[in-house]
Amino acid sequence: MDMDGDWPLPRPRTRFRIDRHRCGASLTSKTSIASTFSSLAMPVVIEVVQRTQSLATEVDPEAFHQLRVAFRKLRALYWAYSPWLGEEATAHASEEFKRLAAVAGGTRDWDIAGDLLKTAQKSDASIERLVSAAREKRAQAVAHSQTMIKSDAVEAFLNDAMMRAQTTLQSCCNDLPIRAFARRRVRMAQRTLRKRSRRAARSEAGHEENLHDVRKAGKKLRYLLEFFQPVIKGEHERTIKELTAVQKTLGEFNDIAASETLIRNTSFDEVPADVVEKSLQWLEREKCQRIDLASRKVKAISD
Repeated sequence: MDMDGDWPLPRPRTRFRIDRHRCGASLTSKTSIASTFSSLAMPVVIEVVQRTQSLATEVDPEAFHQLRVAFRKLRALYWAYSPWLGEEATAHASEEFKRLAAVAGGTRDWDIAGDLLKTAQKSDASIERLVSAAREKRAQAVAHSQTMIKSDAVEAFLNDAMMRAQTTLQSCCNDLPIRAFARRRVRMAQRTLRKRSRRAARSEAGHEENLHDVRKAGKKLRYLLEFFQPVIKGEHERTIKELTAVQKTLGEFNDIAASETLIRNTSFDEVPADVVEKSLQWLEREKCQRIDLASRKVKAISD
């Protein structure tokens, strides 16, 4: 699916009410499905709006990364409520969240690749030319993000998406308590993670892609546990910590694999081909070392 395609971002006449005083309000098992969505979505929406407003002057890689994470959290939340929101509405919103996350993540991707290349440079000074080229690509990514992510358009899109979601949920599940629903969605996310982990643990061909699928499923589960922890029974702090540790290992592997793909698919007019090839060989060696550790982590959770 082409995630770079435009999806219209209308300015609705009725605005989604963002009550900042309710953002920190505690949820209970008796809170309705509809009102819980609003309470969980509001803090993330506010964060996205604030970060996109500062994007015009922001060049901190962590800020771009956190914006990407916020969009991912909204995708997870929409997935959780998709049985009530409907397939079409969920797909439209999720596709735009994914597109915006990818645009915001371009800068972060080049920061990661640049840091890896600096490490590679320690063993081969000639790679410094590629390090410099990566800095230029990073600057281009910043400009692209600033051009593509306009705060007014993003706020209008979020305003419309949240208002539509709120209206739909209030019409069909405004009096239904959240606990049973939240537990079902968490269990479904757990089953998906277990299934993907087992597939990755026994796979050989296409192993990298399977590890990436595990990473995505783990993120979704962790976000849902963080969202729903106040209203579902059981202690989930340990599970969140375990998921975070696995995600860290898978993330380090993914950074190398993604950087290798990024460099391989990018044209560097001012960098000799042999220098690019040296960097790719170095990344390949690092990836081979990391994949064993990532595989062991995945096997552990698959059991």
